Amino acid sequence: MQSPRLVLTYSALSALIIYLLFVWASRGSMNWSLSSHRPPDFSLYVSLESLSVEQFPLDDIDKRVIIVGDIHGMFEEFQELLAKVSYNPSSDVLVSVGDIVAKGPHSGSMKVLEFMAYHNITAVRGNHDQKVIEWRTWLEWIHSLPGGSNWLFEVQDKWEKAQERGADDVEEWVEEQVRHDKKHSKWWKKIPEEWQLFGDHYRIAEGMTKEQYSYMIQRPVRIHVPHAHTFIAHAGILASDPNYKRKDKRQPLSHIPILYEAETRKEDTSFLRRLQELAILNEIPQNLIPWVTLNMRGVLDDHTVTRKKNGTPWAQLYKKDMKHCAGFDSKKKGSLPCHPSTVVYGHAASRGLDINRWTIGLDSGCVYNQRMTALVLGGKFAQQLPGTIEDEYDGEAIDIDGNILSSRPKFGDSGRGKIYSVPC
Repeated sequence: MQSPRLVLTYSALSALIIYLLFVWASRGSMNWSLSSHRPPDFSLYVSLESLSVEQFPLDDIDKRVIIVGDIHGMFEEFQELLAKVSYNPSSDVLVSVGDIVAKGPHSGSMKVLEFMAYHNITAVRGNHDQKVIEWRTWLEWIHSLPGGSNWLFEVQDKWEKAQERGADDVEEWVEEQVRHDKKHSKWWKKIPEEWQLFGDHYRIAEGMTKEQYSYMIQRPVRIHVPHAHTFIAHAGILASDPNYKRKDKRQPLSHIPILYEAETRKEDTSFLRRLQELAILNEIPQNLIPWVTLNMRGVLDDHTVTRKKNGTPWAQLYKKDMKHCAGFDSKKKGSLPCHPSTVVYGHAASRGLDINRWTIGLDSGCVYNQRMTALVLGGKFAQQLPGTIEDEYDGEAIDIDGNILSSRPKFGDSGRGKIYSVPC
C-alpha cells in the first residue's frame, strides 16, 4: 500500500504536468496581458462582405432595401426617416453607408448604436465608426495589462477634477500630463499619436456594451452585391487606378477576365461581370487600402487619393470609367469590354445629396442641420415608374445648393429607386 505522502507527491506531479500541458497548448491564444505587452491591431478591419439575393432583395414586391445616409448619432431624425419610409423590420432590409455615430449628440450616438446592434443592421464602417472601434480595442488592451485599469481610472478622475476647476481643452490637458507625469510615462506612451483621449469617439467606445462592440467590429469596409452589380462603401470605390491610362492592361476594366473562354462569354455575362467587379475590389491597389474607402473624397493631379475637398471628385472619375463600358463583345472605338456597376456611398456631406448615373451619394449633411436621406429600392411602390414629372420632383431630393432633384434616380441596369428625406 502506498504511503499518503507518496500519493500526494504523485498527485502534485500529475497536476504540474497537466498545468504545463495546458500552458503549452494555449500559447497561441494567450491574452494581451501575458504577451510582451505589444499593442494589438486596433483597426480590426473586415475587408469585404458579399450580400445574397435574400440579403439584398430587389425583385420581391413584398420586400424593400432601404439604404440610409450618414446618421452621426442623430437618433430622432433617423427614427423620423424610418417612419417616413414606413420601415418594417420584418420585411425590409435596412442598410447603412457608415458613420452611424459621433459628431452628433452623444446620447443619440448611443441610441443609434443600440438600435443598429439590436437589429443587426447591415452596414459598412464609416471613418468615425472606425475611430470608435479603435478606441474600444485600445481600452480592452489597456484593461488587460497589469495596472492598466488603475492608471486609466486615476487619469479619468484627474481629468474630471480638472474640468471642475475650469479646464475644457482635453488635448491641452493631456499634453501637460505627458510632459509632467513622469511616473506614468510608460502608460502615456501607449496612447497612439493624434488620438484624442476622452473625446467623442473615446466616450462612445467606453459606453458600448460587449454586444455593440461585437456588432461594430463585424462591419466590413466594403460591401459587394453581385446580383445587383453594386458596391457600398462609406467614402467610395475607384473603378480604375489613376496611375495608369484607362486602357492599360493593369486596369480590370480594360480586358475580359482571363479565367473564361471566349465561347462562354455570352451565356455567362452576369457571372463574368461579377468576376470583373471582384477585380475592381481586389486588383486596384487603392481599393485595398481601408483608409481610402473610409476617407476618400477625390484624386489629386499627381494621382494620389485625398480626403480633402480639393482634387477631382472620385465619383466624377468613376462616371467617366463607366461611360466607356460597352459590353464584353463591343468593338466600338474607345470603349472598354465591361458593364457598368453602381456605387452607393456617404461621407461627402460638403457635396450634399449627390445623385449621378452609377454613383449615389447619400450624405446630405444631417449633422450640419441639413437633411437625412434614404434610398428605397425594390418593393411594389419603388418598382413603379413615376407617372408624371411632378412625381419625380416632389421635394424629397434636394442638393447642397437647395435645388430640387429627381427623387426617382436610376439604379443598376434598368431599375429605379425612390429618395426620401427629412430636415435636421
